Amino acid sequence: MRVFLIGDSIRINSEKYVIKNLSKDLHLSSPLENCESSIKVKEKLDSWLAKEHFDIIHINCGLHDVRYNPGQENPVSSKEQYCENLESIFGRLAQRGLSVIWATSTPVDEIVHNAFKDSRRFLNDIIEYNRASVELAEKYNLRVNDLYNKVSKQVLSDILLPDGIHFNEIGNAKIGEWVSKAISEAAYL
Repeated sequence: MRVFLIGDSIRINSEKYVIKNLSKDLHLSSPLENCESSIKVKEKLDSWLAKEHFDIIHINCGLHDVRYNPGQENPVSSKEQYCENLESIFGRLAQRGLSVIWATSTPVDEIVHNAFKDSRRFLNDIIEYNRASVELAEKYNLRVNDLYNKVSKQVLSDILLPDGIHFNEIGNAKIGEWVSKAISEAAYL
């Protein structure tokens, strides 16, 4: 069974743990690049999936959508634009008849992150975008891997890097475990 992971740097950093935890009969692929925002996923989805047949897609985008670039008053994607992009992405995936798992965006320590980076992200935006994304995922009958809530139950200072958004090896291992479990459940149910 072929599995495709789509996501940002959180996906990239946890992917080795996903591979480690997956059964050997589940073959994992992913784009070499950071998939970043819903804008990029919408643009590149068909070319990523054209390379081979996949049975399961585990997908996330959102942390780049909620990012306020330096000097900007609005995030990269408004919530409305984000939802429009997800409608397009989810609709195209549904047409392919694949088993799709939508993963919510992970929380950030906004005080640390916004002091560390020139760009800014706010927890309330992540919560709002996640809520909207889950509603859309349910509309398309997608499975939901609620990484936001799973990570939120951890002590963030124990698993986050000093930038307040990326995870240390303990955090990446936990995310990899949760992603591989969601994939395995989709594959064997």
